[in-house]
Amino acid sequence: MEKMKKSKVLTTCVLAGVLGAAALVGCSQPVAETGATYNPGEPPLMTASHEGRYESLGAAGCYGCHGSSDEAEVFLATAPALPEDHYADGDASSRQVDGPRAECITCHPVAQE
Repeated sequence: MEKMKKSKVLTTCVLAGVLGAAALVGCSQPVAETGATYNPGEPPLMTASHEGRYESLGAAGCYGCHGSSDEAEVFLATAPALPEDHYADGDASSRQVDGPRAECITCHPVAQE
């Protein structure tokens, strides 16, 4: 009885370790080489080349490359698209940025070189 209990505990521990490692690998995301740093769970920083862009163009300047519009679709091949939750009602087809999300630099400050 004792040997069977140890075997089940060992099997459970090995299985937990394997599944935990698989979860970590599965959750890792490739990050584009933009010069900005990114910590999982935090909004990515803007690249240093974006210095002053928000101040001079506002949210429309960000939306121009990262938003959902006929004009922006060309840029989205190289610029990360805004996540669905940045749009009104979580719907990118609305093409309306959710109110507080228009303050881009609040969460996405410019990275320092």
